[in-house]
Amino acid sequence: MILIGLFLFIAIVVISLNIYNHTNLDYIEEYLKKSNCQEYAYSKGSYKAFCDDYFIEIKNSFIVDLDENSNIFKYKDINNLEINQLNLIINNTYKITFKEKEELNNYYKKISEKINK
Repeated sequence: MILIGLFLFIAIVVISLNIYNHTNLDYIEEYLKKSNCQEYAYSKGSYKAFCDDYFIEIKNSFIVDLDENSNIFKYKDINNLEINQLNLIINNTYKITFKEKEELNNYYKKISEKINK
């Protein structure tokens, strides 16, 4: 009986955390839509999005604070862009991690195009 109670408690905790995480993701997606970000993807615990004048990465965390969890890179301020394994390195200082090589190459190509406009 104690095992059943413990199992139910763990199941309730896992389900509630999953629902809370989904709420965070919805909040971030809504923010990206309001910010007129055309294309975005969720990979390796963060959203990466192309907006009108900037590229943004918003990390998912237990408490979403957009000021603290986001990094904005204006296209005009990007001087150096390179690929290192599955990472996109911006201005030799900031590293954005991707899960797949195709996704990395896609973002590299699109950011390069925006920089060269």
